[in-house]
Amino acid sequence: MISQMKNTLAVLLANMGFILQISGVFILVPIVVSFILGETEAALALFMTATCFLVLGFLTNSMCERRDMTFKQSCALIVLVFVLLSVIGSIPYLYIGFADGTFLQHLTDGLFESVSGYTSTGFSVVPDLSVLPQSIILYRGLTEFIGGIGIVVVLLAFFYPEAKLREFAKSMGISKTNHKIKRTFLFIIAVYCIVTIIMVIIGYLGGFHDLISLASIIFAAMSTGGFSPVNDLTPLISQSPLNIIVPFCMVFGASNFLVLATLYKRKIREFIKSETTVFLVMVVFATGVLTFFFRYDGYLAGFHVISAMSTSGFSYVAIAGLNDSVKLFLVLLMFIGGASFSTAGGIKLYRFLLVIKSIPQTVAFTIIGKDTKNSKVSLLNKKYTYSEVMQATTMIFLTALAIFISSFIVSYYGYKPVNAIFDCTSAVATTGLSAGVVGPTLPLELKWMFMLLMILGRVEIMVFLVALSRIPERRRGNHQSVVARIEALGKKQEKDAAKELDAEEEDKEEAEEKDSDSDIDAQIREELP
Repeated sequence: MISQMKNTLAVLLANMGFILQISGVFILVPIVVSFILGETEAALALFMTATCFLVLGFLTNSMCERRDMTFKQSCALIVLVFVLLSVIGSIPYLYIGFADGTFLQHLTDGLFESVSGYTSTGFSVVPDLSVLPQSIILYRGLTEFIGGIGIVVVLLAFFYPEAKLREFAKSMGISKTNHKIKRTFLFIIAVYCIVTIIMVIIGYLGGFHDLISLASIIFAAMSTGGFSPVNDLTPLISQSPLNIIVPFCMVFGASNFLVLATLYKRKIREFIKSETTVFLVMVVFATGVLTFFFRYDGYLAGFHVISAMSTSGFSYVAIAGLNDSVKLFLVLLMFIGGASFSTAGGIKLYRFLLVIKSIPQTVAFTIIGKDTKNSKVSLLNKKYTYSEVMQATTMIFLTALAIFISSFIVSYYGYKPVNAIFDCTSAVATTGLSAGVVGPTLPLELKWMFMLLMILGRVEIMVFLVALSRIPERRRGNHQSVVARIEALGKKQEKDAAKELDAEEEDKEEAEEKDSDSDIDAQIREELP
């Protein structure tokens, strides 16, 4: 047992080392900006953070041999990634010291801001963003970009061969696909970077020349984060071209990457029959509901619908002042979230559609008493087994349960129940919209609870439970022996089939020879007098 734990720890540390090194390289961008702007204190804080990432990554990578990971180890690595990134990533906030109070309050606020960034949530407890150096503002947006794309995706794309990506891909929800995983990851990173650069260029040429704020808000929108570079987002969103760029980036970040790949390949029919199209239809429908029933301005309604459903968390109105019915409507949108295989949070749109689609079939099965284990549910040109429907249902139930328990705790502290539900859903869905609960004055213990909710929402509850599970996995050796037996049996069957074909060919040739001889004898008889 102890040796198994040591082996698991060694595997996790070895793979963790590369992740930490890559994170340190990313932070070089705000470090360069801090030197250009002459922000010495921020440069030192960012330099310490990058050094910790690089040195710790080098040590863990050199001390342990990198080996293949099982599914459980992959899930554990994903959880540890976001925990460790958040801890080390809090150094700039702790060094700058934006919070007042005791050491514990200072530590909590710095860690909260870091967790919110790396989980691409967007909650903030900074009382005044104007006191932060510009390089730290850029760093905040970059942490969301790293967490949104997934530092794990970067690791897999550049450091793992195809054979070693299978278990990790399964833990990230990528399975039963004909795409080569490594090529897909490289495509994701390339598209993200290219689109981000294009959006920054368009914004700059469109007249917005504050590159730090521009890059920060596009980083946040592309990663469906929500960190605002300024205290009041209204002046930024209300001017062109950001009023177009930001919604576009939010939709892009909430779209399925594989579906975007089919669109790039001009497979329009596949794009139309995808969950991204359903996402856009739901955005239009929800915007219509807010416009016609609650009399909101069309752009304002559409912007906040996209922000909620993509789990980006941008807002330029006071959510606390909205009607309770509107809050609950936005809660539903945040809970559903964006498309699968995207940076969006929530339960994911396909799970919601899958459970809804299975209801009539479940009712029919209940009436006729048909066995459901061998049945499948068709959704968006895919067929899902009963087991997959149960996994989706379990995931939805666990997420709702986490929201209910946390909302009960928050409301116990005197917050309005609707506002408690809103902010807890926002945390679990990694959205960042707040109805006034989350903020600098939030009680210390609730800040720690919200940090847990954000991490659970980012890695998903099922992955977290698998990482903590004690259920043993099937031994790789036994699995390989079974595969070897199957292959050997297949080869034997191929040989037997080849022998049968050869025998049939020989029989056919003999029959043809006999027929030919018979024809010759008949011709000879006819020619004889």
